[in-house]
Amino acid sequence: MSRIPPEIARHRKPGTQIKCIRGHYYLAKVTSRWDPVAKKVRKVFVEHLGTVTEEGVVPRRSKRRPVGAAVYSKEFGATWAVSELTGDIHEALRRHFPDDADWLYVTALLRCVRHCAMRYTEHFYGVSYLSERFPGLDLSSPNLSNLMTALGFRRVQMVAFMREFIPEKDAYMLFDGTAMVCNSRNIYEAQRGYNSHGCHDPQINLMYAAAICQERLMPVFYKRYPGSVRDVSAFENMRNEMGARNFIAVNDKGFVKAKDQAKLEEMGLPYIAPLKRNSAEYERAPLEKPGLTGFQGRFLYNGRIVWYYGQPAAAGARHRYVLYLDETLRHLEQSTVRDSDDIGNETADKVAKIARRQLLCGTICLKTSLMDCDAKSLYSTYKIREEVEQLFDTYKAEEDFNTTGMHSFETQEACLFLNHLSIMMAYRVYNVLRRNGALKKYAAVKTPETYLWDVRATNVGDGWQLEPVPKTSRKALEALGLTPPETLPPTPSLAHPMG
Repeated sequence: MSRIPPEIARHRKPGTQIKCIRGHYYLAKVTSRWDPVAKKVRKVFVEHLGTVTEEGVVPRRSKRRPVGAAVYSKEFGATWAVSELTGDIHEALRRHFPDDADWLYVTALLRCVRHCAMRYTEHFYGVSYLSERFPGLDLSSPNLSNLMTALGFRRVQMVAFMREFIPEKDAYMLFDGTAMVCNSRNIYEAQRGYNSHGCHDPQINLMYAAAICQERLMPVFYKRYPGSVRDVSAFENMRNEMGARNFIAVNDKGFVKAKDQAKLEEMGLPYIAPLKRNSAEYERAPLEKPGLTGFQGRFLYNGRIVWYYGQPAAAGARHRYVLYLDETLRHLEQSTVRDSDDIGNETADKVAKIARRQLLCGTICLKTSLMDCDAKSLYSTYKIREEVEQLFDTYKAEEDFNTTGMHSFETQEACLFLNHLSIMMAYRVYNVLRRNGALKKYAAVKTPETYLWDVRATNVGDGWQLEPVPKTSRKALEALGLTPPETLPPTPSLAHPMG
């Protein structure tokens, strides 16, 4: 328990309590009641009074808008832009959740644009033009809690919804797993496990499948597993529930052990696994030859020259190794290996160690069961995983997606489904920006909030009109391939193709 500084504690009055939350101090009115079960007095929170500073107590703010008052200006640009790219998601929700489609779509859209917690959904709905396009939605915290509890029982409809977005051909799936810490005793999947951060807390293993179709990334399916279940054990189970067959398991460096890779081969599930540089599984012979004569060829990837060498597969083997050398990465890494302070004073062992490190700079070796895949396609497939991880990391940072505060199986399932809808929407923005070559300037997750939230619609008495669009917002819309509408849409646009 953090200690309250004297300059803060002096503002506490009888019948109140000061709490420190994330470095800020808050004053609350409290009372005490007798607990007949525990047979002791318990402190009971009554209401929040305000924020405590060294100067005094800042009273809490009351509602900014009186009940029933008309709103003059509302947000329009961010929610409209994302809805233009995700109309088919709303249409699919109407087919599988006819009575809940609107609140599901609006809640997911607001979480995609504003990354807001559930308790703020009602506020952002009220100040957005979504409240005009989808009027009458009760998104207050108590009602939203009831809706989510009921939604959590409908996993069958969720699966049917997600299956609609699995491409039938000319696509393949990439698996990705992430751990979410969960301390609820009511969720049986919350079990002690181990993740890449070295955390052994009770956690849930959330598995995702992302489809790669025509160089587009699309998250299409998710399923949660107990924290003690490793990703490899869940691959086949998830594949059967999805009803799809074009799968490729792309793993983290050093994550999947040799016995797990053998299990994937037995299941007939193709995989791509990067090996650690000190692994003894692959040959270093191409690196030891003069220059780059040991490699079989080269190709361009994102403007960088990459050399490759396909190690001959052993007789009867169901996997092979391909070694890659990125020239640009080698120059960057070699500049960090040198230690100018010790040059000329190293021992023979240290010189040999540095030479081995220099030899491996800029390299990566991929182990795969895809025996007929060419070197460039294999490398591109693995690199797409990095884009998936980057977007997931960004989204988890914004959404606080690393932990879950839900206390029941049903509400957590509903929360994961809403997160899935929001991630689908974020990927639509990402794919359009990538297709238009605008990812260097605009981030997929931050663009709607940063550049488009200030595009406003105003109430002119007998209707709504769009305010002049700022230059930065107009350029962001152009990057998304959108043009501000001349008249405001009264209903959602459902016919726009996928981004």
